[in-house]
Amino acid sequence: MDVPGWLAVLPHGERIAFSLRSAGVPVVVSEDVEAAVKAADRPVVLIGHFTGAPAAVRYAQTHSGLAALILVSPVLGMWDGASDELADLMDEVNFGPALGDLPTLWLHGSDDEIVPISDTRAGTDRIRGAAFEEHIADGLLSDGEAVTRVLEFVHRVV
Repeated sequence: MDVPGWLAVLPHGERIAFSLRSAGVPVVVSEDVEAAVKAADRPVVLIGHFTGAPAAVRYAQTHSGLAALILVSPVLGMWDGASDELADLMDEVNFGPALGDLPTLWLHGSDDEIVPISDTRAGTDRIRGAAFEEHIADGLLSDGEAVTRVLEFVHRVV
């Protein structure tokens, strides 16, 4: 299997990381996104999954050099389950700049009850840049569908 010419970096999300690795994607899972990006020897696609999404978006808002940003069932906008620390980070994201020309993909399931799509849309509408795409799966977003969409998107934009 050919190794993709890009690196997936996730602030956290071992389940998605496992699925990406199974598809042959090189993956780094690290809360120190900056160090992972600096150490990369290929274009970086930053992937924010669930509560890792605010950190991924905030990094993208404050740094350049990413090849793309992907948000998988992200906790953005409003979320009742947020700790004080996560709520503060979500506020920074919500009131930060839009993502400009950074290719960005938002993946979500229409029936996600843990992270309601309407609450997330409130956040994605604030950060949406010129190269923002979304895919809303009927029902719940499966790991398999998420990986398929990630691979298709990255193939087009990186």
